[in-house]
Amino acid sequence: MLKNKIMKTLVTVGTFCVIMMGLSITAHAASWYISPSGSDSNSGSKSSPFATLNKAEAAASSGDTVYIMGGTYKNFPIEASDANYNYVHQFTKSNITYRAYTSKDVPVFDFSGTTTSKRVAAFHVKSGVKGVTFLCFKVTNVPVGSQKQSECFRIEGSATMNQITACNSNANGFYFCNNGTGKVIKCDAYNLFTSNSVSNSNTDGFGAHGKGVTFTQCRAWACGDDGYDCITSKGSNTFDTCWAYNMTKGGDSNGFKIGGYGTGTVPSTVPVHTVKYCLAANCASNGFYANHQPGKAADWTYNTAYNNRKANFNMLERVSPTNSTDIAGTREFLRCNISYAGSILNIGSGTKVGNCSWNSSFKCTADDFVSLDASQMTRARGANGVLPTITFMHLKSGSDLAGMGCFN
Repeated sequence: MLKNKIMKTLVTVGTFCVIMMGLSITAHAASWYISPSGSDSNSGSKSSPFATLNKAEAAASSGDTVYIMGGTYKNFPIEASDANYNYVHQFTKSNITYRAYTSKDVPVFDFSGTTTSKRVAAFHVKSGVKGVTFLCFKVTNVPVGSQKQSECFRIEGSATMNQITACNSNANGFYFCNNGTGKVIKCDAYNLFTSNSVSNSNTDGFGAHGKGVTFTQCRAWACGDDGYDCITSKGSNTFDTCWAYNMTKGGDSNGFKIGGYGTGTVPSTVPVHTVKYCLAANCASNGFYANHQPGKAADWTYNTAYNNRKANFNMLERVSPTNSTDIAGTREFLRCNISYAGSILNIGSGTKVGNCSWNSSFKCTADDFVSLDASQMTRARGANGVLPTITFMHLKSGSDLAGMGCFN
């Protein structure tokens, strides 16, 4: 009887939970800490933090959390290199979370001292690495030098980014490529451009060039190329409640560039993307652009476009994956979109357009809107990173456009 009681005793030792019956052992996830005042010779505890993410990742295991204490992190060693890139931080382990210790003291990673002898990838998630999470910190001053491009985040595995800011850099903000996939939630990318015309045309806010990414409540403004770009994407991407503003820095200058393959290989099944409840304003080219997609680019629903210089909506397609002749879009689906102070281009026969503001049965004027001040789009976010409260492009009570657009 006593033996049975002993065998069923639950014993907790350190971070291990041991069930004596059957010798089952379950390890609890560990927590690690880094601080600008820490040392990589420390233990990595809260009272004795490491100095670098590289050291923390080396110590961590799947399921662990690395807490980033507030302050500014600078002067990083290069963790890995190849023929083209210097990878300042390279993540090779799956299912680890890297997050601010508190959202009230957001950590800043400043790469102004990083060499440009090669392209720079400030944060690199390697191919095959899964379930990496980044939460609530800022990345700034990523340089490019004479290189074709640099990236704040280069994702070739899978990652979730929540409340991350990439700003004031000569680099792409969030760049998913090859087999990269994941989620980008409540993130900002702004002031990403360079005086080098070659690299400036590769400074998008958000790039979805992998196997499919979901963007939710993200913002891009003042980027050298496009706000959101999914050229050569192998998978379907979703853009939900995202904003693009003031793409006027000399590159392609689209708010949402959704589709296209350029000289890239078109996949056997051309992906169809989703663009819903999004807002594009004051871009030098198109607000919403199908970008020569050799098939249907997207379902475009409940979006709002204002004062984009070439077009608010441009549905330019190509005939097929094997015929690169440009045609007016014949396969797009547009419903409940608003366009004001900008043109509509390349909507051809076959494209389905339902209840959009440019339909002849509606009259869209300045009097339909509470405000036309697009600069409101750059206001500070609210609690927990929610998009700011604005009145720009909100419909007045009684507008005949009720039920349309991103603020319906």
